[in-house]
Amino acid sequence: MRLLLINPKFPESFWSFTWAIDEVLPRKRTTCPPLGLATLAALCPPDWDVRIVDENVEPVPLDPEADIVGVCGMGVQFPRQRELLSHYRGRGYYTVAGGSYTSLCNEKYAPLADTVVAGEAEYIWKEFCVDFLCGEPKPLYHETGTVALTDSPTPRFDLLQLDRYSNATLQHRDVRTQAAREKPRADRARAGRIARRRHA
Repeated sequence: MRLLLINPKFPESFWSFTWAIDEVLPRKRTTCPPLGLATLAALCPPDWDVRIVDENVEPVPLDPEADIVGVCGMGVQFPRQRELLSHYRGRGYYTVAGGSYTSLCNEKYAPLADTVVAGEAEYIWKEFCVDFLCGEPKPLYHETGTVALTDSPTPRFDLLQLDRYSNATLQHRDVRTQAAREKPRADRARAGRIARRRHA
Protein backbone atom coordinates (compact mmCIF):
# COMPACT_ATOMS: atom_id res chain seq x y z
CA MET A 1 0.00 0.00 0.00
CA ARG A 2 1.33 3.44 -0.96
CA LEU A 3 0.54 6.33 1.37
CA LEU A 4 1.38 9.99 0.76
CA LEU A 5 1.15 12.28 3.80
CA ILE A 6 1.13 16.04 3.21
CA ASN A 7 1.67 18.99 5.52
CA PRO A 8 0.14 22.02 3.71
CA LYS A 9 2.02 25.27 3.30
CA PHE A 10 1.47 27.87 6.02
CA PRO A 11 0.17 31.21 4.80
CA GLU A 12 2.08 34.33 5.81
CA SER A 13 1.22 34.54 9.49
CA PHE A 14 2.67 34.14 12.96
CA TRP A 15 3.13 30.42 12.27
CA SER A 16 5.11 30.85 9.05
CA PHE A 17 8.04 32.70 10.69
CA THR A 18 9.05 33.76 7.18
CA TRP A 19 10.89 36.87 8.35
CA ALA A 20 13.01 34.85 10.77
CA ILE A 21 13.78 32.11 8.27
CA ASP A 22 14.73 34.60 5.54
CA GLU A 23 16.75 36.96 7.72
CA VAL A 24 18.22 34.81 10.47
CA LEU A 25 18.32 31.25 9.11
CA PRO A 26 18.70 31.57 5.34
CA ARG A 27 19.75 27.93 4.83
CA LYS A 28 16.53 26.65 6.43
CA ARG A 29 13.09 26.51 4.84
CA THR A 30 10.82 26.55 7.89
CA THR A 31 10.81 26.04 11.64
CA CYS A 32 9.46 22.67 12.80
CA PRO A 33 8.98 19.39 10.95
CA PRO A 34 5.55 17.69 10.94
CA LEU A 35 6.21 15.18 13.70
CA GLY A 36 2.53 14.23 13.77
CA LEU A 37 2.85 12.86 10.23
CA ALA A 38 6.10 11.10 11.11
CA THR A 39 4.31 9.47 14.05
CA LEU A 40 1.42 8.49 11.79
CA ALA A 41 3.90 6.89 9.39
CA ALA A 42 5.28 4.83 12.27
CA LEU A 43 1.76 3.58 13.04
CA CYS A 44 1.32 2.15 9.54
CA PRO A 45 1.75 -1.54 8.76
CA PRO A 46 5.46 -2.27 8.18
CA ASP A 47 4.95 -3.24 4.53
CA TRP A 48 3.31 0.08 3.59
CA ASP A 49 5.30 2.46 1.42
CA VAL A 50 4.95 5.84 3.15
CA ARG A 51 6.15 9.22 1.91
CA ILE A 52 5.91 12.55 3.75
CA VAL A 53 5.85 15.82 1.83
CA ASP A 54 5.98 19.09 3.73
CA GLU A 55 4.85 21.81 1.35
CA ASN A 56 6.76 24.32 3.45
CA VAL A 57 10.05 22.81 2.25
CA GLU A 58 9.20 21.25 -1.12
CA PRO A 59 6.40 21.26 -3.71
CA VAL A 60 3.66 18.67 -3.46
CA PRO A 61 3.40 16.10 -6.27
CA LEU A 62 0.22 16.66 -8.26
CA ASP A 63 0.00 13.11 -9.63
CA PRO A 64 1.75 10.93 -7.04
CA GLU A 65 2.05 7.18 -7.12
CA ALA A 66 -0.19 6.64 -4.11
CA ASP A 67 -3.24 4.69 -3.05
CA ILE A 68 -4.07 7.03 -0.17
CA VAL A 69 -3.34 10.74 0.24
CA GLY A 70 -3.56 12.09 3.77
CA VAL A 71 -3.53 15.84 4.39
CA CYS A 72 -3.15 17.28 7.89
CA GLY A 73 -3.57 20.82 9.08
CA MET A 74 -4.09 23.40 11.77
CA GLY A 75 -6.74 26.09 11.51
CA VAL A 76 -4.40 28.49 9.74
CA GLN A 77 -3.70 25.81 7.11
CA PHE A 78 -7.35 24.98 6.44
CA PRO A 79 -7.74 26.88 3.13
CA ARG A 80 -4.73 25.11 1.63
CA GLN A 81 -5.69 21.78 3.19
CA ARG A 82 -9.12 22.09 1.56
CA GLU A 83 -7.53 22.85 -1.82
CA LEU A 84 -5.26 19.82 -1.62
CA LEU A 85 -8.03 17.47 -0.54
CA SER A 86 -10.20 18.72 -3.41
CA HIS A 87 -7.37 18.28 -5.92
CA TYR A 88 -6.50 14.71 -4.94
CA ARG A 89 -10.06 13.56 -4.43
CA GLY A 90 -10.98 15.01 -7.81
CA ARG A 91 -8.24 12.92 -9.39
CA GLY A 92 -9.55 9.72 -7.85
CA TYR A 93 -7.21 9.31 -4.91
CA TYR A 94 -8.59 8.04 -1.60
CA THR A 95 -8.25 11.04 0.69
CA VAL A 96 -7.89 11.25 4.46
CA ALA A 97 -8.12 14.48 6.46
CA GLY A 98 -6.51 14.82 9.87
CA GLY A 99 -4.73 17.21 12.17
CA SER A 100 -5.64 19.52 15.01
CA TYR A 101 -8.26 21.50 13.11
CA THR A 102 -9.93 18.31 11.95
CA SER A 103 -10.06 17.20 15.56
CA LEU A 104 -11.67 20.50 16.55
CA CYS A 105 -14.40 20.56 13.89
CA ASN A 106 -14.51 17.25 12.03
CA GLU A 107 -17.96 18.04 10.58
CA LYS A 108 -16.34 20.58 8.24
CA TYR A 109 -14.35 17.82 6.59
CA ALA A 110 -17.11 15.31 5.80
CA PRO A 111 -17.66 16.74 2.29
CA LEU A 112 -13.94 17.21 1.68
CA ALA A 113 -12.38 13.79 2.32
CA ASP A 114 -13.24 10.13 2.04
CA THR A 115 -12.20 9.54 5.65
CA VAL A 116 -11.78 11.98 8.53
CA VAL A 117 -9.46 11.16 11.43
CA ALA A 118 -10.26 13.26 14.51
CA GLY A 119 -8.35 13.19 17.77
CA GLU A 120 -5.13 11.43 18.68
CA ALA A 121 -4.26 8.82 16.07
CA GLU A 122 -2.34 6.17 18.01
CA TYR A 123 -5.30 3.79 18.26
CA ILE A 124 -7.71 4.85 15.52
CA TRP A 125 -5.15 5.06 12.69
CA LYS A 126 -4.32 1.38 13.09
CA GLU A 127 -8.05 0.67 12.93
CA PHE A 128 -8.31 2.68 9.71
CA CYS A 129 -5.41 0.78 8.15
CA VAL A 130 -7.05 -2.58 8.87
CA ASP A 131 -10.42 -1.39 7.57
CA PHE A 132 -8.88 0.05 4.41
CA LEU A 133 -7.07 -3.20 3.63
CA CYS A 134 -10.38 -5.05 4.11
CA GLY A 135 -12.09 -2.62 1.73
CA GLU A 136 -14.32 -1.20 4.45
CA PRO A 137 -12.91 2.16 5.61
CA LYS A 138 -15.29 4.28 7.67
CA PRO A 139 -15.98 7.95 6.91
CA LEU A 140 -15.02 8.99 10.46
CA TYR A 141 -12.56 7.71 13.06
CA HIS A 142 -12.87 9.77 16.24
CA GLU A 143 -10.69 9.26 19.29
CA THR A 144 -12.44 10.62 22.35
CA GLY A 145 -10.38 8.93 25.04
CA THR A 146 -6.88 9.45 26.39
CA VAL A 147 -3.88 8.05 24.57
CA ALA A 148 -0.92 6.91 26.66
CA LEU A 149 2.30 8.40 25.38
CA THR A 150 3.92 5.01 25.90
CA ASP A 151 1.67 3.75 23.08
CA SER A 152 3.05 6.37 20.70
CA PRO A 153 5.84 4.97 18.50
CA THR A 154 9.09 6.70 17.66
CA PRO A 155 8.35 8.99 14.70
CA ARG A 156 9.74 8.03 11.27
CA PHE A 157 12.45 10.69 11.28
CA ASP A 158 13.96 8.98 8.24
CA LEU A 159 11.03 10.28 6.17
CA LEU A 160 11.72 13.93 7.07
CA GLN A 161 14.28 16.29 5.56
CA LEU A 162 15.47 17.40 8.98
CA ASP A 163 18.25 19.60 7.59
CA ARG A 164 15.60 21.97 6.19
CA TYR A 165 14.16 22.84 9.61
CA SER A 166 15.50 25.27 12.20
CA ASN A 167 14.57 23.01 15.13
CA ALA A 168 12.59 19.97 16.17
CA THR A 169 10.87 18.70 19.28
CA LEU A 170 10.95 15.38 21.05
CA GLN A 171 8.33 13.76 23.27
CA HIS A 172 9.40 12.19 26.54
CA ARG A 173 7.92 8.75 27.09
CA ASP A 174 8.23 9.01 30.87
CA VAL A 175 4.63 9.09 32.15
CA ARG A 176 5.57 11.80 34.66
CA THR A 177 6.58 14.13 31.83
CA GLN A 178 4.08 13.23 29.09
CA ALA A 179 3.40 16.87 28.27
CA ALA A 180 7.08 17.84 28.11
CA ARG A 181 8.70 18.96 24.91
CA GLU A 182 12.45 19.02 24.69
CA LYS A 183 14.29 21.54 22.53
CA PRO A 184 17.68 20.81 21.04
CA ARG A 185 20.48 21.29 23.56
CA ALA A 186 21.84 24.42 21.90
CA ASP A 187 18.44 26.12 22.07
CA ARG A 188 18.05 25.26 25.75
CA ALA A 189 21.50 26.59 26.55
CA ARG A 190 20.83 29.83 24.67
CA ALA A 191 17.48 30.29 26.41
CA GLY A 192 19.17 29.71 29.77
CA ARG A 193 21.79 32.37 29.06
CA ILE A 194 19.11 34.89 28.07
CA ALA A 195 17.05 34.14 31.18
CA ARG A 196 20.11 34.52 33.45
CA ARG A 197 20.98 37.91 31.86
CA ARG A 198 17.40 39.14 32.38
CA HIS A 199 17.43 38.17 36.05
CA ALA A 200 20.97 39.40 36.78
